Amino acid sequence: MKNLTIKRAALMYIILFISVLSYAQNNDFIRRYGAKLVVGQNNEEIILRGMGLSDLPDEETYQDIANLDMNVIRIMLDYYSFYDPGSPLTYKSKVWEWINEHIKLANKYNMYLILQMGSIEGAQFVPVIDYPYDYSIWSDKQKQNNFKNLWKEIAERYKNENIIAGYSLFLEPVCSESVDQWKKLANETILEIRSVDKNHLILVERIYGENKLRREIANFEISTDRAFFLVNDDNVAYEFYFFERDSYTHQFAPWRPEPSLRKSLKYPDDDMIILYQDDTGYKTAFTFNKDYIKFYIRKQIEFGKKHNVPMFLWGFGTAKMTFNNNRGGAVWITDVTEVLNNNSIHWTYWQYENTYFGISDIEEAKDILKKAAKK
Repeated sequence: MKNLTIKRAALMYIILFISVLSYAQNNDFIRRYGAKLVVGQNNEEIILRGMGLSDLPDEETYQDIANLDMNVIRIMLDYYSFYDPGSPLTYKSKVWEWINEHIKLANKYNMYLILQMGSIEGAQFVPVIDYPYDYSIWSDKQKQNNFKNLWKEIAERYKNENIIAGYSLFLEPVCSESVDQWKKLANETILEIRSVDKNHLILVERIYGENKLRREIANFEISTDRAFFLVNDDNVAYEFYFFERDSYTHQFAPWRPEPSLRKSLKYPDDDMIILYQDDTGYKTAFTFNKDYIKFYIRKQIEFGKKHNVPMFLWGFGTAKMTFNNNRGGAVWITDVTEVLNNNSIHWTYWQYENTYFGISDIEEAKDILKKAAKK
């Protein structure tokens, strides 16, 4: 009887040790705590500020971004890097090597990573010359399963990797019918992730259009109460982008078909009148200046304040050319980051290396972002 008692005590000790170890390991991951993101056993708040990348891992780039005092890098992923449409469960080895190299560099330079799915099979909602729209993700069950299976595979592989801050599920959703389509797919995908990974933060983006009508084309906004939605999971942050005004930040974008975007604009510009209206009937007008930036960003974060959840601006930026000829790119970045920091919003700039948006060779922009990342 005495030996049995000793064995039971030893077993209880082992179970307690495993529980404590598991708790400590879970606390090494960034996680939601009310409207904040925290890390560590003492729930130390962390505000993520960093840069987006879509390039192959490169040590010089990591070193440059670390020198900007940033603490996170967002990696843009594409489904076709993982599988060919005819073989959705045959994953390519090269992409895992690519992600693993990013993880090594992130550890070396003490930065977190966010994995974000950019190109998604059956999802093409951006106006691009000679690249047709595709909304089939919302009706094609096989493509939905491919999407969910891919995220489950990523989560299974990286469930214990605490240098990864989180998984950003779906870039810029525009629904073929209603927001319910994205709500359903998001919740189903999260269930698949949680079946293998209880650790990581998940990031869910708002929608930017319904009935195949994107917000930039519709000339009205979907109210934030409908564009955002709560998912059935507690460890979640909610995302949006900011490229306002699109005609300014995307001026002369070579992929855009609209003639209206092929003209030089400046910021601020008190002669540019912006009419803001949403699907509730709310209307107001602004000139193109910091007041409009402040209004628009605060509109997005109303959701976070209402539901006590973290908000993350995954991407903001302006064309390289706006830093020339008094177009005001530096002023725009300064105003945006001031509004973000004053409201404790997590952010990543889009992006570092890019022929159109990148700021790797624009010292003025880097100086502004470095100061903003420090605050």
